[in-house]
Amino acid sequence: MDIRELEESRVLSIAVDQAHRYFEMVVSLDDGTRIKLMAWNTDGTELTIKFGALDVKNSRELGELEGINIVDSVLFLEGDFGDLTIRSTSISIEKLM
Repeated sequence: MDIRELEESRVLSIAVDQAHRYFEMVVSLDDGTRIKLMAWNTDGTELTIKFGALDVKNSRELGELEGINIVDSVLFLEGDFGDLTIRSTSISIEKLM
């Protein structure tokens, strides 16, 4: 899947584990397909995560994922929730059933 296909999807959840070793975002495409985006370091070290802004309120959806890009092992995410920059060695996109 081309990562750009996730743009304009609805963000259903964002999770980072306590040790900051794993990032996960679940989105829903216009056709209802759910996609899980994951980032982690293969050696198990802590992810470098920068919040440019973060605005998450109690709701069923966290807004729209407006922009996504990967450059030199850095994942850039921007949407209604704010913006995140995540440096990781591994990034995975998985279709959920």
